[in-house]
Amino acid sequence: MNMKRIAILLSLSLLIVFSTNAQKNKRTSAYMYNKNQQYEKAKEAIDEAVKHEKTISDAKTWMYRGEIYYNIAISEDSVVRALAPDAVDISYESFAKAKQLDEKNTYEGELSLYFLNLTNLYYRQAGTGFENGDYDVAIEGFKKAFEISQVDDRFDTIAAFNIGMAGVLSNQPDIASEYLQKCVDVDFRDPRVYMFYNRSVKQLGDTARALEIIRQGRDAFPGDLTLLLEEAQLYLEKGETEKLLASLQEAVAADPENSNLYFLIGKSHDDLDDKVAAEESYKKAAELNPEFFEAFYNIGAIYVNKASELQSEANDLPLNEVDKYNELTEQANKELEKAVPYLEKSLELKPDDEPTLTALKEAYARLKMNDKLEELNK
Repeated sequence: MNMKRIAILLSLSLLIVFSTNAQKNKRTSAYMYNKNQQYEKAKEAIDEAVKHEKTISDAKTWMYRGEIYYNIAISEDSVVRALAPDAVDISYESFAKAKQLDEKNTYEGELSLYFLNLTNLYYRQAGTGFENGDYDVAIEGFKKAFEISQVDDRFDTIAAFNIGMAGVLSNQPDIASEYLQKCVDVDFRDPRVYMFYNRSVKQLGDTARALEIIRQGRDAFPGDLTLLLEEAQLYLEKGETEKLLASLQEAVAADPENSNLYFLIGKSHDDLDDKVAAEESYKKAAELNPEFFEAFYNIGAIYVNKASELQSEANDLPLNEVDKYNELTEQANKELEKAVPYLEKSLELKPDDEPTLTALKEAYARLKMNDKLEELNK
């Protein structure tokens, strides 16, 4: 080999070594700039290092990039944060790449710590979105947190659940049901998973599947009142009154001081035309909650409707059945007399309620309670 060829080869070899070292020097410079909190220079140097073929496949390069962008993201200096508004995302992507390239798990401990810190940043972002009612922001933040857990070989049940909840609240049932199913798959022990999962599937229009989910939840949490009420709600929406009533009876056994449950039981009996049982349950609701307008009004309505039926029956009699007419009219008036105190209580609770006002005026007029009618008319 002649001397000229040797010189050329030597020059090429030195050029390759110089190029490689130059890129490594870029990476080292980025590290030092970051250490000295010179984040603009650190960013510039590391962005060059991650593009070069000599350092792009090195886990250390991506570790440095993740650290630099993480520091930019958490900086209290708005000028520094403005260097990369999406610094959190870039940091996460960089650490994920580092983990992929780190075949010997050299950076395992550091990566787990950074992943945890990034998760907290995404949780903060998502929480702000939730508080402001911006569920798209909330979902995006919790999705990132969930992705990080997957990269870090974990399952973030809280993030998955919150994605599901935000999806239901923002009427995005596809997203909600996907992540809530993930929670079910890992047996996340929270009955609210089944509550929101059922709602997401209802939003998709599949009430049969929604009922399956609620029953699955009730098998897992047999004493949970929330799931019992969700089941009752499904029966209510499906118009299955007898099944609704059975669910409510079970619910009231678990929560005997809940006036709302007694009211719903009364309404179910009302729908089944069992007025005696309806009245009993309404009265229990009113007893437990003396401010329960609907309970008092519905009791009054039972008596008013009964009076109306009796009077209609009387009015349909032949003209020669005077005694029967008088008897039925008297019975109707007695039913109205029973209605009056409940209607008066209803009006006390809601003084501007038009149906109550109308019913009371008619009762006072029919029963010749003129003083009260005059007072009411004023």
